[in-house]
Amino acid sequence: MSPLMNSNSDIWQYLTTAQKPVVLYGTGNGGDKILDQLISRNIPVSGVFASSGFVRDRYFRGFKVESYEALHERFPDMIVLICFGTSLPDVLSNIDRIAGECEVYAPDVPVYGTDLFDMEYYASHEKDLSDVREMLEDDLSKKTFESVVKYKLTGDYMLLRSCEAPVSGLSKIFSLPDPASYIDLGAYNGDTVSLYTSLFPTIQDVIAVEPDRRNFRKLSENVSPLREERNLTISCVRSLISDHDGTSFIPRNLGRGVHETEGAGKGEELTVASLVTLLQDKRADLIKLDVEGNEKKAIEGGRDILLRDRPSLIVSCYHRSSDLFELPLLIKEIVPEYKVYMRHHPHLLCWDTEFLFCAN
Repeated sequence: MSPLMNSNSDIWQYLTTAQKPVVLYGTGNGGDKILDQLISRNIPVSGVFASSGFVRDRYFRGFKVESYEALHERFPDMIVLICFGTSLPDVLSNIDRIAGECEVYAPDVPVYGTDLFDMEYYASHEKDLSDVREMLEDDLSKKTFESVVKYKLTGDYMLLRSCEAPVSGLSKIFSLPDPASYIDLGAYNGDTVSLYTSLFPTIQDVIAVEPDRRNFRKLSENVSPLREERNLTISCVRSLISDHDGTSFIPRNLGRGVHETEGAGKGEELTVASLVTLLQDKRADLIKLDVEGNEKKAIEGGRDILLRDRPSLIVSCYHRSSDLFELPLLIKEIVPEYKVYMRHHPHLLCWDTEFLFCAN
């Protein structure tokens, strides 16, 4: 059992007093954020390693990227911090192997924003978090919520394993009309269009929205055969979804991580639309929101749609620390009749964690 599970400290407080060498598993954006947190707390880092195949003659933030075996030989009793998310079975298996030999944590750092979900943050939002837990409809939702909160504090990723639920279970929560319309906000390359039109066969009309140029091209290509195979009407829209209409700027070359930036002239100019403008007179039966930290703005901009249509909602809640309470509290304030569920689908880290709202 993790030493953190029997204490009131968070992962960062624990690492401050730990007497073992601390090493990072992974580089990139997650590694940057975790390393920044460690530096700010004067927690020394003894090394960085990558998975087999990614160990090359390279450096990360001044550390030579090594193999796990090399670091483990040098530090037989070390603490490993995972700096990336994954659902790949071979990578998860490798992490489990490492966890059998070392102390392993996967610290939670926000994808967007600067609010870290530590003990101080938890204490300042305990009332809101408690209110959200109480609004959840079933035991699995409550267990998922408790596990996610505990994971965010401790970095103990095994807590997430205990509440994993398959995506197919959503068909037991939502009951869509026939025919139904599906609005995919953050459609990426079309994977969720394919998934949800398969899971809910009464869907006949789809609007798929994706801001990134490269992903939008893949989306358009990948959904094309679905039109004939499943007799679907699919409209692809390249836009940011927010609380206003107009134009904004997105950072260039960030792949799936396209999000709205503050200020003008920072990146590529792109159309911004509210959900009201996007849909106009079209009815929404199911809406998925996975819009890279813009979820709150998208909900605010879609307030009239929620009131008009009472659509079923799939809302990602892992981009910002505040998503765990701000999003469900906002949506319930708009439509108090919604029943609220929470699910975490198989994935290391809190990615693929979502709130589900249904009015039926």
